[in-house]
Parts: sequence; structure tokens; C-alpha cells
Amino acid sequence: MKIVLKIIILMLLAVPVTAQEDTVRVDSLALDSAAVDTAVAPAPVRVDSVLFVPNLDYSPGKRVENPVDFEKHLTQNPTAALFKSMLVPGLGQIGNRRYIKAGFFIAMETWFIASVIHFGKQAHFYRQEYEAADEDDLIARQYNYTLYEDRRDNRNKFTWFAGITIFFSMFDAYVDAHLSGSPYNDSGKDRLNLEVQPDVKGGARAVVSFSF
Repeated sequence: MKIVLKIIILMLLAVPVTAQEDTVRVDSLALDSAAVDTAVAPAPVRVDSVLFVPNLDYSPGKRVENPVDFEKHLTQNPTAALFKSMLVPGLGQIGNRRYIKAGFFIAMETWFIASVIHFGKQAHFYRQEYEAADEDDLIARQYNYTLYEDRRDNRNKFTWFAGITIFFSMFDAYVDAHLSGSPYNDSGKDRLNLEVQPDVKGGARAVVSFSF
């Protein structure tokens, strides 16, 4: 009988202790999950929308170190050089002291203009022969008209060549006149250089350079 009473008393004492342990365990699990959630959640990142702009000092860039007026050192007025090359072949290059280029433009423009005149005269001649031929002589008319078309096409071709060369000569004289006053410009004369350099195969090679 005493043994039964002891068992009942122990059971009564064990029930609140178990409930308390369960409660404590549940509370500890809740606290642990809250701590885990706090650790996993990323902290809010603060972004500064204002960019840092350093205080740059631009005053040295505005300072005038060399007060020389380079326009006074020009070989000639650029606009004058342009019109000189338009009216007379190579005259603008001569004013810029570019004598090799002046000779080149003189030769090219003279050749093209002379060709225009030559083929123009022939085209006019064969056109007259075509119109003067008898209408019944179809062979002569066709022959003269074919020669007329050939000379006319050559005249037009050399006219385009002459115009392009004159335009390039004008542009070249204008630019050279502008650059003639630059301190980085050379003496204003054309330079032809010949250099002998070693070759990768053990030999030598000659390099010719022309600056203009």
C-alpha cells in the first residue's frame, strides 16, 4: 500500500515539472527562431545619392604662357592662298614655300586642262564631220559620230580630273597657310629623307620618306 501511495505522489509531482519544462523549451525555441530570423534578414543599405565632385582648379588652363601672335608669322593669308591656287596652278603652294607640291599641282593641272582642250577640239571637229556627211552615207555618219562620242567622253573625264585637282590644290594651300604660323611647323620646306634600316632577316632595307 505504501508503495502505491509513493507512486501516486511521484506522478503528481512529475506532471507540473514536465509541463514547465515543455513551456520553457517552447519559449526557448521561439527565441531561437527569432534570433535566426534577425541574423538572416539583411540590414538595410543606405545609399548616398549625392556624388562627390572634387573642387578642380581650372585657372592654370586659362593662364596665357606665350602671348605671341602666331598669325603674324603666317607665310601668307590663308584666303589669299586659296584664291591663288584657284586662279593659277601651284601659286598658293609657292606662297607657302612648298615648291615640290607646287610643281606637282602645276604639272597635273596643266596636263588635265590641256587634255580637256585637246579632246574638246576633236569632239567639235567630228561633230561637224558627222553633220556635214551625206545622209545616205550611213557608214561615214556612224564613224564620225562614234569618234565624236569617244572624244566627248574623254573631254568630260579630264574636266572632272581638272576640277578635282584644282579643288584639292585650293584646300591644300589654305591648310598649309594656316599651319605655317604654328610653332610646331617645320621650316616650311618639303623634306625628302632616305634611311637604311636593318631587316628582320638579317639584311638591310632602304626607306624613302617624304613629308609635306
